[in-house]
Amino acid sequence: MWSLAYGLIALAVVAFVVLYAAAHAPSFKTVNLADQLYGAKGWLASNLPSFPKVEVKSRFRVFVNVVRVVKANATAYDYRTRQWVTFPVHLPVGYRLERAGENVVYQIYINVTRCRYTALPRGEPAMLYEIELRHSLDQLPWLDVYAAVPHNLTQYYSWLHSFYTAWRRPPAVGLTPRVGADEAFMELVKAEHVLVYNATSDTAKLYVAAPAAALYVLLVDYPLKLPLTCPEQIASASSESQRSDTPTIDFPSPR
Repeated sequence: MWSLAYGLIALAVVAFVVLYAAAHAPSFKTVNLADQLYGAKGWLASNLPSFPKVEVKSRFRVFVNVVRVVKANATAYDYRTRQWVTFPVHLPVGYRLERAGENVVYQIYINVTRCRYTALPRGEPAMLYEIELRHSLDQLPWLDVYAAVPHNLTQYYSWLHSFYTAWRRPPAVGLTPRVGADEAFMELVKAEHVLVYNATSDTAKLYVAAPAAALYVLLVDYPLKLPLTCPEQIASASSESQRSDTPTIDFPSPR
């Protein structure tokens, strides 16, 4: 009789322990870092045109989710008034972006340090961009680079002028009203590039060779796309275009 009672008590204790352990055991949740990273970059891509644009380098180094620009004066043809008009534009030359997911933080810092003319192996003239790059990931597996070659500069700047007329603020080359909105005016071609890592620094250098006729280069860390310009190249192209009745652009030295 007593042995049966002790057996039932022992069975009850074992059942309690098993149920308690099952109820309080840690549950493992699947973490998909790729989806979180994609979501962070997607958020940045959708909000990129609305981020503050700064001209002062000190502000660019301090604030997050900002675009560094060089302000310039562009000339376009106003088809409504049938006159040439001058209006201000922003030339994007750097980005400092950050977005946190649940388990991952995406950070990227890009800044054009200099540009110079060069020649591709086939002999074509090109513009070599030297770009400073810092990234929260050790690698950029999805990085791709394109050059945006305009079909017609007059039509492109006249299109940008329509946004300036409507908004009364400088439109940004490659960013207004959003990245990719100018696809009817541009041909995107693959740009040769190389990413050089520095073993003693967290900063890498990205070298991009774009066709001399390109208005900007487009860095793609999908789905994030970042247009970058070379003001020196645009100024040089403008001096040629002025003689061929196409838009001109003039800008102060970047600070």
